[in-house]
Amino acid sequence: MDDNRWKDMLQEAFKYPEELSGTEARFENRLSREKGKKRGIVSSLSAIAASILFIILINTNTAFANAVAELPVIGKLAEYVKLDKSLRGAIENEYVQDVNLVAWNGSNRLLLPYVIADGKKLILFFQMPEEFKLQPNQVVEIYLKDMRNSKTGEKVDGYGYTAGRLTPDEENKYGFIMQDYHFTEGKLPKSLDIAVELRTQTLNHYEYEVSISDKIEGVYSFHIDFEDFAEPKMYDINEEHTILGQKIIVENMKVYPTGTEVNFFFSDENTAFIKGLELEVVQDDYKHFKGNKNGFSATYDDEGTGMSVYIESNYFDKPKKQELLIKGVRLLNKDDEYITVDIDNQTITPEIEDTVLKQIIKKDNYATIVFSTEIKEDDNFGMFYHEYSDAEGNSYRFFDGIGTSSYSTRMETLITVKYPEDGKVILRRALSPMTLLETSIKINLPVNE
Repeated sequence: MDDNRWKDMLQEAFKYPEELSGTEARFENRLSREKGKKRGIVSSLSAIAASILFIILINTNTAFANAVAELPVIGKLAEYVKLDKSLRGAIENEYVQDVNLVAWNGSNRLLLPYVIADGKKLILFFQMPEEFKLQPNQVVEIYLKDMRNSKTGEKVDGYGYTAGRLTPDEENKYGFIMQDYHFTEGKLPKSLDIAVELRTQTLNHYEYEVSISDKIEGVYSFHIDFEDFAEPKMYDINEEHTILGQKIIVENMKVYPTGTEVNFFFSDENTAFIKGLELEVVQDDYKHFKGNKNGFSATYDDEGTGMSVYIESNYFDKPKKQELLIKGVRLLNKDDEYITVDIDNQTITPEIEDTVLKQIIKKDNYATIVFSTEIKEDDNFGMFYHEYSDAEGNSYRFFDGIGTSSYSTRMETLITVKYPEDGKVILRRALSPMTLLETSIKINLPVNE
């Protein structure tokens, strides 16, 4: 990769699209199934813009309008989540909790005006105070430091989350920084103590290079008591289908105010792991609820026998008819789960379809490996787990994690590894490109009572 392309990739990675409000997915103990199987987390990020239905609700609901009058920033909150039907529906139906919290770090403060929570999800809407101003070349991010059950003092586990980020444009428009937490059933306590770290990142341009500096602005602590969680609406399905030669059972669907969970079981006889499903719910032949854009798209067990996929919630709707559509699938041949990269000879064994080893950059005791993958529009995905091994079976984590950059119909994945003695590293593949089905699989669903 030449220097100019490297600079471009750094700038592209730093630049934050207006329609996204989450950043990287992180682990806090993998989610567990009721059967005790571990789950990984695939992240995918949420969307933002302005809400027309919210205005209609204010005009027709006196109680809600009065609440808005007391909390003027909730109008911006409605705009902020417009393209996320789950959160938009929660706000329109008054399932947003005003906590109006302020935390201090010396003379600096961080606001937490609103939260949305149910048995599965926790959404925190932080807000920067008026005196905080970002520079044009800065972004501010909020990361979790600690989360504990207020009543027991024990550290909370069984969740994953997306960290929040704010750009100067978003600061002027909304001012919110959203964090999205996804919990194993029953793991979110009713009383919570949470500490978060506020960081600013600055993009510095020099004559021959671009660098990013990271500064910790402070740690802020909040105590939150939640209102009662709404019970999910349950739909048993238990239908078996075959997709591209692989058998799946659609077990059930759970509808929460913040999102809908569809649970699947996969046959042990399958020759490929099912790494993802493109789902959509259609109500009354016109109302579409697509893949969940609020931070998480799926959780799955390490054995590859089950998956929960998340789509936008239809919790507050009462349709006369609704269908679940399976529109696409990510398949990974079980024999191709692990690949060996020969750094010296620049080869991949076995080869990955639609992926080439574009470049290897050696520096000191490390090597940066660059993969280039053909993708469909908007299908940016994580290719590998964060750990790799050498020929001796020793495990390591990637230096500086995994970097991705997409442009046109290609995605580049960058990983940096410690240079092994024999020049070979073994990588475990996490996801594969989405294959869209020529004909969607349709499943009739019960309607809300």
